[in-house]
Amino acid sequence: MRSINYTTMETTEKFPRLCEVKMTGMYTGYVFHDGLFECEDEADALAYAISLGYASLDEAYNDEVYYYTEWEECDDTWYEQHDGKWYECTEDSKVLINNN
Repeated sequence: MRSINYTTMETTEKFPRLCEVKMTGMYTGYVFHDGLFECEDEADALAYAISLGYASLDEAYNDEVYYYTEWEECDDTWYEQHDGKWYECTEDSKVLINNN
């Protein structure tokens, strides 16, 4: 979903989630511990599962540590990038979450 800021004419894509490894917006991904860690790629999900002590993603999945999902639209909270910086947004606020 794109919105346009008519003051600056900046086009901003809204993402339902943010990959915590690559710091990119995502519409599909792996969710660990009900949202405490989210990533887009299987390799990153496997590395995180291994860091938790699991030998494989299957083992972590069987323990109900993560699930894979798709988000078709944004909830009450979404993520936007402006000038290389990511913000967590709601209708009432925009909070800087990194400054890479």
